Amino acid sequence: MTKNYFLLFTLILFAFSFHVKAQTLNFNSDAGSTWDTGIATDGEGGSIDISGLSLQIYNVNDALINIGEMEWRSADDLTGEIDDFSGLTTWAPPYGGGDYLGWKGHIIKETSGLEFQINAFNWYDWGNWNNQTMTVTGYKNGSQVATANFVGNNDYDKVAVTLNSDFDSVDEVRILTTTGTTFPSINNIEIAGAVLSTAVNVLTDVAVISKNHKFISNTDGVKIEVYNLLGQILENENLSRGIYIVKASLKNGRSIVVKRYI
Repeated sequence: MTKNYFLLFTLILFAFSFHVKAQTLNFNSDAGSTWDTGIATDGEGGSIDISGLSLQIYNVNDALINIGEMEWRSADDLTGEIDDFSGLTTWAPPYGGGDYLGWKGHIIKETSGLEFQINAFNWYDWGNWNNQTMTVTGYKNGSQVATANFVGNNDYDKVAVTLNSDFDSVDEVRILTTTGTTFPSINNIEIAGAVLSTAVNVLTDVAVISKNHKFISNTDGVKIEVYNLLGQILENENLSRGIYIVKASLKNGRSIVVKRYI
């Protein structure tokens, strides 16, 4: 029994910490009615399910509202050439069909507001081919924390976009055209665990901070309790990188429970 428990615990720790390493969301099939809301999520369309995160990807209009259309298209559909790039997009009218109006771009968002790191993605505009400038903007807790630009394609070749460390801790990423509309497709999105600053996550009168592989508080007398995602309490020393549930009990008897990365 003890041996089996130890093996199970070891496997849990491995699965728990693995997600912080860079993993690539590679969508390779259409999810059909699952995407009727216009939202694709990690683990769907043949992509991996990133443990501890729930990432949504959707197409948006000028008002940054989900247009309600999402599908996967093959390389033959998108380029018909040897680039062999497939991705998330839509051909549904009026955005990708009919009058070919296009739309503003994509948003990638963590559903519960957890931070993540985005390192790279592949992108292809199948309708314009005009070298339009695209902007990638990272947000955390509603505030802009990162921005970068790239130039769209003017031929059959996809654009490989690499992002810098400014995107190491975001909960939303917007990939939008700076002018007019676009006909974008996206795939091969490289995601990793967020890198947190020790100067963030202030919660009213206490900040829960990850530092030196443990969690601390900026306020004296706060009791910190650390749990894994299975609800098992852990020692708050020499923690592995990953997502933890942290309970901070204040002097006034109030408790705050938050999810945090190390």
